[in-house]
Amino acid sequence: MITTKHALLLLALFTLGLAQTVPVIPYDSIMEDRVSVDGEIDNEDGPEYPGTYVDNAAGLTVHWGFDDSLLYVGLETRGRGWLAIGFGSAKMHESNMIIGFYTDDSTDVVNHIAANYTHARSPVSDSAIREAEIDFDEETGITTMEFIYPLKFPAVSGLAIPGLEPGDTFDVILAQNTKTTAFAAKHTNQSALKVKLADNPRLKQQEPSSPGK
Repeated sequence: MITTKHALLLLALFTLGLAQTVPVIPYDSIMEDRVSVDGEIDNEDGPEYPGTYVDNAAGLTVHWGFDDSLLYVGLETRGRGWLAIGFGSAKMHESNMIIGFYTDDSTDVVNHIAANYTHARSPVSDSAIREAEIDFDEETGITTMEFIYPLKFPAVSGLAIPGLEPGDTFDVILAQNTKTTAFAAKHTNQSALKVKLADNPRLKQQEPSSPGK
């Protein structure tokens, strides 16, 4: 017989388990072939990205995967303001943020360096973005931002962290402002989470064997 006390304990354990679930960005050696950076997530013939994470707090769906040197990311929202993803910190401070917006008159996807509670574009850091596109689908009402980012960031780019290592767990922030495209405006939705970059099986194969094995 399950008592109220036992039911509450089970619920607490279940909730804790959900809270500790860490999204994993999958490795795929053919990311260049499967992903088209065109401002649209095309899953008609199968998933364009090997991994997808839905963040209800931020109001964003994240599609992602990586290969031997590059990280591929697609963000989707029904908001019409700016949207962003930041790497390296659970807060805005000391994170690398890729932030973008779409309007009928203009679009932009840039790299911001965050310090304290503000963030600003660092033109030299834009070189870290290898390819980017943002678009709005009037039929679905979805804004999509896609970009390609290096796993090892250029030393001269002024980025907050040196890079992302396969197998490591790191902090990510997701944010958007659903009302305005002004980057100076505070987010209306935000989320902070831990994310794991999957192991790269090719690197595992290259690791030297331990003595005696």
